[in-house]
Amino acid sequence: MTEKRKALTRKQLIVLMLEQEGRCGCGCGIKLDPLTEGVIDEHWNPLGLTGTNDTENRRLLRKPCAVSKTNADMDRIVKARRQALEVGQQARRMKRDKPLIQSRNEWPKGVKIQSRGFQRKPKGET
Repeated sequence: MTEKRKALTRKQLIVLMLEQEGRCGCGCGIKLDPLTEGVIDEHWNPLGLTGTNDTENRRLLRKPCAVSKTNADMDRIVKARRQALEVGQQARRMKRDKPLIQSRNEWPKGVKIQSRGFQRKPKGET
C-alpha cells in the first residue's frame, strides 16, 4: 500500500524554494513563476512506486514540467501495479480464484494433449 500524499507546510515550501534557488526542480533551469505558470510540488520518486512524503523526495516544478513528469511516471506506476498483480487480466482472474498460468511445467488435470503426428514413424520402419 502506498503512502497518502501530504501537502507541504509553508516553511517546507520556502525551504524548497531556497534550496532550488527559485528555479524549476526538473533540471530545465527556468525560473519559477507562481503567478503566471503555476508551481507544483512533485514527489521526485512517485508515491505509487517507492516514494515517501519526505522533503528530500520533493521538488518544486513549473506546471508544464510537472505534467510531463506525471505522464511519464504514470506509465511506470501502471506497469509496477500490473506486475504486482494489482490490476490487469491476471489480477482479475486471481480474484476469481482462476489463475491465468497454473504452472509452466504442468498441464491442467483432465486435459488430453493430442499429438500432431510428428512423432510417428513411417510405415515399414520399426
